[in-house]
Amino acid sequence: MNRKGFTLIELMGVIIILSIVMLIAVPNITSILDKNKRDTYIADAKKLITQAEYAIRSNQFEKPASNELVKVTLNYLATNDIKKDPDGNPYSLTDSYVVIVRKDGYLEYYVNLVATTDSGKKGIRLVHEEELTKDSRLTLIQKDFTNPTDSEIYKITGVTGNIHSY
Repeated sequence: MNRKGFTLIELMGVIIILSIVMLIAVPNITSILDKNKRDTYIADAKKLITQAEYAIRSNQFEKPASNELVKVTLNYLATNDIKKDPDGNPYSLTDSYVVIVRKDGYLEYYVNLVATTDSGKKGIRLVHEEELTKDSRLTLIQKDFTNPTDSEIYKITGVTGNIHSY
């Protein structure tokens, strides 16, 4: 007898093999997507710092004096590159900012990047620009955090002078 087709056992074997492949592939794909979203947050924070550096170099505002801070909000920078986070939530124009300090004659940059979600705030809570390049950078993205107060900004930056906001 000439049979065309597969037996039930053969079909079940194929289904089991495909199920095993899916069990391995789905978590890997999910972790890759999550890592890409975290990388996007880091890239957006770096862009925000770059735009603040450009604003200082083009004299859009004064550089901080020694022991002073300049706080530049995303609203002031008015960029089209940084509008929404990787999940499609809008970045806060006032809670997202760069703090620029002058230490030992050099300018240092700190970034606070906040997206407003249904469940609270998500993003990067005031970190030094060097933290964005370290291997541990993906751990900087936080959920449900509060923005740093002025006293916390002073503590994090190590500067005690006036804050000039833009």
